[in-house]
Amino acid sequence: MAVFLLFFPLLRWEKPPFVYWPAPPVNRGDSVPAQFKFAVFADNKEGWGVFKNILREIERRGYSFAVIVGDFVPRNREDRYRFFFRELAQLKGRTPIFFVPGNHDICDDSGRSDLENFHKYCGPDQYWFTWGDAAFVVLNDARSTITEEQFLWLKNILLRLTESSNHIFLFMHVPSFDPRQDKSYCLPKGVGEKFMALMEEFGVDYVFCSHIHCYFREVINGVTYIITGGAGARLKCPNAFYHYIQISVAGKEIRDSVIRVERSWWQQVKGDVRCTLQIKRPFLSLVMKQSLLYF
Repeated sequence: MAVFLLFFPLLRWEKPPFVYWPAPPVNRGDSVPAQFKFAVFADNKEGWGVFKNILREIERRGYSFAVIVGDFVPRNREDRYRFFFRELAQLKGRTPIFFVPGNHDICDDSGRSDLENFHKYCGPDQYWFTWGDAAFVVLNDARSTITEEQFLWLKNILLRLTESSNHIFLFMHVPSFDPRQDKSYCLPKGVGEKFMALMEEFGVDYVFCSHIHCYFREVINGVTYIITGGAGARLKCPNAFYHYIQISVAGKEIRDSVIRVERSWWQQVKGDVRCTLQIKRPFLSLVMKQSLLYF
């Protein structure tokens, strides 16, 4: 019996309580109030001390849904995905979470990229959905480019949505431009300019990106571009701060706010220890789970 109790957690390790992506609704129509709000954040990776506080804030404030704009795992390995969704399962309430692929989510230790784990744990890498009279489009530019095929897909989607939606929000990981002086951590110039021209042509309201671990907001030719990279990963700009974005929609009016989040050192320590044990020392983790000292 003692041996059985010691190794019983192996069954839970093989079949962890994953939180699967919420299937994007094709149309929610009148079932959604005219006023709603959603949250946007990105680049948490292993920043558990911030990421978990963001999740608690999202549940406390009653958002309709949240969008993670990429780099929620430090690298594309299934053990990293498994651990992330275990941690998410412990904190996630009823708020639907939509995922956008980032470069770290699709690239492994050798630099090879693929979408197998993302598709398995998060769902499609490109999709759209509506919420009330607003439309939301997810574009995969995690490889720091947008192909001609993707541009065609995006244009066809926007043609359809502009006829039926009062607002259009677009989400992708790599920004179309780098707002920092003499920096180019973004799409190639020609690709970025082509993308921005398309946004202007179809009157997209907001474009949300990440990749740069800072906060920037800029309105260019009627389109509001927001870069949010403060969900827990190491900040990389002077005066940067941990945060997420709140978007409130009330009829034709849209308001965006930056919500600062404090870093919890205790949550960070717990996350680091749990990650090290479960990914690098799984046997030790199983043993410690039988102890009252394990957290």
